[in-house]
Amino acid sequence: MKFNTHRSMPGSWSTILLVCAAAPGPGAVGSTQTASSSDDVERIEVRGQRSLRDRETPEAATRIRFERFELEAADLGEILARQEGVVLQRRGGLGSEIRLSLNGLSGDAVRFFIDGIPLDLGGLPAGIANIPLGIIDELVVHRGVVPTRLGADALGGAIELVTRAEFLETKLSASYVAGSFGTHRVAVTGSHVFDDDGFFVRAYGFFDAAENDYDIDAPVIDASGRDTIESLPRFNDDFESYGGSAEVGWAEHPSFGTLTLRGYYSRFTKGQPTDTTGSIAIGEVERSVDVVGGVLRFDIPIDEQVSFAGNLGLARAERSFLDVSNCIYNFLGDCARTQPQGVAGELGDFASDLAQTNLSTFLRATLEWEVADDHTLRLSAAPTLTFSSGDQREPLTGGIKDPGEADRRLLTAVAGVDYELRLFDERLTTVVFGKGYAQQGETDVIAGMGVAGTNTFDSLDPGGGVFLRWVLVGPLAIEASYEYATRLPNETELFGTPGQVEPNTGLRPERSHNGNAALKLESWAAPWGQLRGRIGGFVRDAEDLIFLVGEGLLFTYANVDSVRNVGAESALTWISPGRYFSLDASVTHQDFRNTSTGGPFGEFSGDRIPNIPATTAALAARLRFSGLLQNEDVLQLAWVTRYVDEFFVSWESTVALKRGSP
Repeated sequence: MKFNTHRSMPGSWSTILLVCAAAPGPGAVGSTQTASSSDDVERIEVRGQRSLRDRETPEAATRIRFERFELEAADLGEILARQEGVVLQRRGGLGSEIRLSLNGLSGDAVRFFIDGIPLDLGGLPAGIANIPLGIIDELVVHRGVVPTRLGADALGGAIELVTRAEFLETKLSASYVAGSFGTHRVAVTGSHVFDDDGFFVRAYGFFDAAENDYDIDAPVIDASGRDTIESLPRFNDDFESYGGSAEVGWAEHPSFGTLTLRGYYSRFTKGQPTDTTGSIAIGEVERSVDVVGGVLRFDIPIDEQVSFAGNLGLARAERSFLDVSNCIYNFLGDCARTQPQGVAGELGDFASDLAQTNLSTFLRATLEWEVADDHTLRLSAAPTLTFSSGDQREPLTGGIKDPGEADRRLLTAVAGVDYELRLFDERLTTVVFGKGYAQQGETDVIAGMGVAGTNTFDSLDPGGGVFLRWVLVGPLAIEASYEYATRLPNETELFGTPGQVEPNTGLRPERSHNGNAALKLESWAAPWGQLRGRIGGFVRDAEDLIFLVGEGLLFTYANVDSVRNVGAESALTWISPGRYFSLDASVTHQDFRNTSTGGPFGEFSGDRIPNIPATTAALAARLRFSGLLQNEDVLQLAWVTRYVDEFFVSWESTVALKRGSP
């Protein structure tokens, strides 16, 4: 059992002290197996759909293995927030909305994948920060330049989660984590291999719950009728999520390679405690998402030089929004008064019990050809077709139709080709790639009592880039990469979500020039320990950035003409002889500004982009003892601290005017 209490404030240090022990017995239920610290974070080298562990292609990425974090009470959001270049901000506790930015770019500019499948189609809809750690084996962070094999229209990078192992084994494990504010997390995983041909079954299940009833400063009216500020428990912020997955098939069969079929289901529900400004208490609004689907995974060797790998899947997601109360709540959690008869709904002008259903079919496929020694050609294709429809189960007065009931269709396709060349005994590796992005959409226009017409839109955009890796001497290498990237608006940004985001089908695709350069020390062993590090810089010069804007009780997405982010980042790890003590440190500084000269945000030209801190840092120290009672026992004391610089929550110039600055 692990316990953790953590509160973080912008512009301050946040600190966690963890004391954890692992039970004996590798492979036993509830056991924890740890890897050496040198394997926790390293350069990732990947090829096609195969394992992320042993292949050697030069992707600009970092891999984080999760064995060590089983000894900590950290969640996936906390682990991500410790990585250089990553900023993760939450609205509250477990299950709350998060904002993750990678080198300044956030939202869907950063794509998330689980075993090569987009996260929202892979059966884990609660968001990357809320995914149970017990089902994840490793994490891969791609910075700004995304490999074609992912088939992603990502602007700022991608984050991959890996659940499967290269060599599956028969095992069963379980974990339970308890924390403050009614937090409980349970995960169970198991697998069994039947024969030498690699036939296996595996499954996982999870359950997460949190009350999120931490104290907040809230406005109340005292007995004399005066407005005061009191510290009160947050209410209607509870979260519950559960689900599971089962997979069966062959892993690396000697005749036909890998062929598996996986089915999954998950559900989460979340209350909403306030409006978008945090000034109005909300007592009964609830959102939920149900996802069910299946994926056929294949990795087929056609001959010694050619292989074909990918995922083919179908997923159904139902997003529900419930707002039918006629109460007006205060921050004490009381129904202070009721609305007039026939009037209901806390967030809008009417009560709503709306369900939106998305039915998506998708393919991620890569054809890889070893043209000659040290020459590799890859072709990839990634189409996704989504049909969406809505059902308002709380009829509106007068027979008026809810715009959320519109039928919609969205086709997105990304294709890519890359050529990899290795020279000088693989000391110099270059990958040149090109991409194409296409999107076509259609939606009913709801007006009054029915469909008033149909709105269609489409786009076609090119992209491409290059990656270079040069090994200077021993473990020291230079990496440089560039991509002209495009990110197409997704269905949430275009069509909105029930009761939260208004539709905007006029959004333009995001485009960006992304550049990275870094000096990396892979792993240097010395008498005083092992050292690993990275120092680099980056630039993101983007146009038509899609920006979430809050107005009253609702949000909408809009384009910012142009933005630019220039920054530097570094990471360093030191491991003592005998691995008794280790230190991990990271620092990121960035200058992210609006460079628009016209459009709706032109008046804020030169301002820093809201909600993005200029400087972040993280430091972790671990003291480990092994074999205290039995050989497999591990006792670890961990101290983790993070710093987040202050930042503006709105445009910098408007804040300065409110302060009376010239």
